[in-house]
Amino acid sequence: MFWGWSESLNLLDKWREHFKDTTLPGDFNILLFGPGDPRHILTLLAKSYNLPEDISVNSSKWTVAWNTLRGNLLLLTVALESGQEMSVRGKTHLFMDIFGNSHLRPASANYLKGRTKFLTKVATDGDFGQENMPMVSLGELKYRERDKLEATFSFWANEGVPFEIKSIWDRRLRENLKTRDRGAGQICPQEYTHWRECGIGFVFPEFEQVIPNKTLGINSGNQWAFLGDMTVGPFISFGLNCPDERMLKSQHGVNEYRATDVTERNLMEIFHEILERKPYSPTSEDYHRFGSASLKMGSILPSSGLDSGSLPKSRENFTPLLKFPNFSLTFISPEDLERFLGQERMQEKFSVIFVGQNFFPVFREGFLRTLHPKGLILFETRRFTTLRKDTVNEFSSQIRDFCSRNSLKSLNPPLNQHFSIISYKKKE
Repeated sequence: MFWGWSESLNLLDKWREHFKDTTLPGDFNILLFGPGDPRHILTLLAKSYNLPEDISVNSSKWTVAWNTLRGNLLLLTVALESGQEMSVRGKTHLFMDIFGNSHLRPASANYLKGRTKFLTKVATDGDFGQENMPMVSLGELKYRERDKLEATFSFWANEGVPFEIKSIWDRRLRENLKTRDRGAGQICPQEYTHWRECGIGFVFPEFEQVIPNKTLGINSGNQWAFLGDMTVGPFISFGLNCPDERMLKSQHGVNEYRATDVTERNLMEIFHEILERKPYSPTSEDYHRFGSASLKMGSILPSSGLDSGSLPKSRENFTPLLKFPNFSLTFISPEDLERFLGQERMQEKFSVIFVGQNFFPVFREGFLRTLHPKGLILFETRRFTTLRKDTVNEFSSQIRDFCSRNSLKSLNPPLNQHFSIISYKKKE
């Protein structure tokens, strides 16, 4: 599981916040340096209904983790499903299942198998990808990297290759017990504890997750392993903040809504706006409210004991995805970052650069040449990790020292507060 360690942002609005008197450039270029999941991309797509038609948003994304790249492709595919193929509610629960659970509902597992050939063709056939997923460009990847994607998608669809996520999770849990993440008060103890025990972050009483989520597997020699996060969980990206502040209330220390409920509501807004290209007007019936409820968390059934004849059959799914002509997303080869950013055309190209906390140590000072003079650079901190407080503070100090050495001006309030993201720009 390689999700984000900070909340999703509308990066266009974030840029406007600090450059109010600057005209929005016709090509608004963004560099996503190891953000984990596609949360920022999804938020940009959702809010694109009020973007002028002559503005193009171009994102370049780099990561060294293969399951992040392939997972991003799958999650974007879910997000871009048409309304004829899937309802907003169905899309929301499918996304949450794949994104945050070690085991899937049968319906989610069938969707995954049905889309694997589509994803394989996107990864290996440039013409097919351009026609069916034109927003995404894999042209910067090497051939062997595309082959890795193809092998992974084949694993997802092959029922004959097991992925023993339950036993892997149990073994790693015994080896690496840690406390819950600090500062994320929206996460209820019950949902966090259940996730820590079995890797299922998003639980609803009407659903049962029983099939191993193969999208979490990493090829390690002759077997598929799990090397993802087991301490923080999938709740940060969409589950801590909400436009509807009522969902963030608590009484006597008990949340009215879980981080799971907030995630559901926020994703429904994102997927509604992606589909309808207009603002979301929610009602209380649109999402769950289980903050104070004590849900019965059932044990995970062994998938080998399922009656395969009782499960719905998967079908190959080549249904066209929604198109966003003014948006592009280029995946950068994990091995080719310096060459890509060192090109002359990258000089002062990016209006926004986002640096994930895991990748700050490999973000070189020379990469700052790609930041536009009226550009914004965002650094993810370690606020929501389980690291010691002094380690978290030391990491934030390293970011500040880096920015001071490179003449970057802080845009953060001069308060003694901890932020999950801190902002800087070039000094004038």
